[in-house]
Amino acid sequence: MDIGQTDQAADYREIAVEVPADEVELVGNYIIENIAGGLLLEDEDDSSSIVIKFYSAESARLDSTLDGLKAFLVRINPDHAGISFRQKPVKNLDWIEVYKKSVAPILIGNHIVIKPPWSDESFPGRVEVLIEPKMAFGTGRHETTQGCLATLQECDLAGKAVLDLGCGSGILGIFAALKGAASVSGYDIDPLAVDNSRENFVVNGVAAVCRADLGSIDSVNTERRFDVIIANIIKSAILPILKPMKRILAPQGILILSGLLRQDQEEIDAALRSCGWDQFAIRRDGEWLTYRVQGS
Repeated sequence: MDIGQTDQAADYREIAVEVPADEVELVGNYIIENIAGGLLLEDEDDSSSIVIKFYSAESARLDSTLDGLKAFLVRINPDHAGISFRQKPVKNLDWIEVYKKSVAPILIGNHIVIKPPWSDESFPGRVEVLIEPKMAFGTGRHETTQGCLATLQECDLAGKAVLDLGCGSGILGIFAALKGAASVSGYDIDPLAVDNSRENFVVNGVAAVCRADLGSIDSVNTERRFDVIIANIIKSAILPILKPMKRILAPQGILILSGLLRQDQEEIDAALRSCGWDQFAIRRDGEWLTYRVQGS
């Protein structure tokens, strides 16, 4: 039987591989696109790695399939050359229930929880953001998303206009709306991300406040001014748009930047100062930096 077909009577193999947390989305996407339709993620507190489990029907092609996965792992990280896969036989599973049980709520700080729409767990005292898990667009697990959320938590968002560049799943804009933002404008260059954001706006009941459109900062109305601008992207995308972001940031507004590595700090600090931004604070989460820049 070919991998990916369904056979209610078939036995399966559970395959487990442990990877660094910052590689989970890349590896998970590869597995979903090439091997299996769902994943289980297992992590432990204070661990820098996550175990990815997936299931494949018993097949003579399994060894070659895993060889392909190993080759992919080595391409993204040469240190994976000696990586091994743990395997064990399992009976057929209710895949939908297995998948749902694998997506646990994510607690961020003392005030935020990210959870899937089907979760009935309650978290008194926390702002609950509902995100349909789709690997490519972020579910709140990555340090950069958590850094942005923690920084937004510190901001007074009531009545504010927020711009989210690289909106992904819409998670940051949703949180801003739930904290009282008057308007949230999200942009992403990936049309699937835009669709995902719009779905999540509806699920969270903030579609009247939040919108997502295809585009980048070039798509933003230059006549508008935003009280908060968030850019959780990458250094190479952030540096060229610092000056355009400054032009549309309201007086005394706040700029939040992430997707930046510790090794980039000197370059980012210099770029901000060259734009006239001298007041900024840096949050560190693992190897990642999140900047809170105070506008003048």
